[in-house]
Amino acid sequence: MSDLAHDPERRLTLRQADQARNDFAAILDELDFVKGQLAWLPTRAYVGKIALLATGSVLALIAAAALLRCPKGLRA
Repeated sequence: MSDLAHDPERRLTLRQADQARNDFAAILDELDFVKGQLAWLPTRAYVGKIALLATGSVLALIAAAALLRCPKGLRA
C-alpha cells in the first residue's frame, strides 16, 4: 500500500489547505454558537418546577376568590 501523504494525486495545494482550514474554523464557530443557544434552553426539571409553581399559584387565587365570595355565616 502506498503512502497517501506522498501520493501526488491526493496532495492538497496550499490554496485548498487554506480553504479547508477556513471552512473548519467556520464550522467550529457555528458549533460554538449552537452550544451557546442550547445552554439557554430550560431543563425538564426547571420547566416542571415552574409548572408546579404556576398551578399552586392559580389554586391559591381560586381559594382566595372563593373565600371572598363566601357568605360570612359559612366561614369557619
